Amino acid sequence: MQIISLSKTEQVRQAVILQILSGQLLPGQRLLEAKLAAELNVSQATVNAALQDLHNQGLVTKLMSRSTNVCKYTRAEVESLFQVRLALEPLAAETVAANWSEDAHSRLREQVDNMRRAARSKDLQKFCLADYSFHQEIYKLTANSFLVQACQAIAAAPFAYILCDGLKPLPTDYLALAEDHQDIILAMQEGPEAAARMARQRMLQWRDHSLEALQANPVSSGTARNGTTT
Repeated sequence: MQIISLSKTEQVRQAVILQILSGQLLPGQRLLEAKLAAELNVSQATVNAALQDLHNQGLVTKLMSRSTNVCKYTRAEVESLFQVRLALEPLAAETVAANWSEDAHSRLREQVDNMRRAARSKDLQKFCLADYSFHQEIYKLTANSFLVQACQAIAAAPFAYILCDGLKPLPTDYLALAEDHQDIILAMQEGPEAAARMARQRMLQWRDHSLEALQANPVSSGTARNGTTT
């Protein structure tokens, strides 16, 4: 297995994501760059770059000359997010399958293995991070800069319901969820049509999972991630 050294910006990005998933950072909470820089022992410029990446991915909202806050999604925004995801991710899976390689298989399988380990140890934070990383790898493997940029905007999708105020993750069989991702790898090996079909099938399943998580505590009003009231 190839060991990839993470840049400081990537390390900060992952650290912030883990704080969001663990509940240390809550939906709508303000992020202080100086405080994060001191905690993580990096420069504010590095923190700023990481937060800009997370803003582009819909995980934080970075307002010019104002503040940076963890995104807080409404139910309507989660539904809109999956509407876009259903259009983009099957295309991404199809594109990767059309140029399938042992490198692609290795990179995706690594994240599925990470999901399996996290599921067995009941570590939801590490599971969600591996889930996020799995889809990030698919985007990168398309080698289509326009598709990568479009897909980056829906990076929050695997755990969007966690970014809804006052909600906790929905109990589920996370080991089975890891195997859902393995199914996508197997479909990619089969070919582009199978990959697109399986990706869409799983997106619909995961959308229902997210909306079920919202059902017990419907989000019909509140502050949307862009700062407006809905």
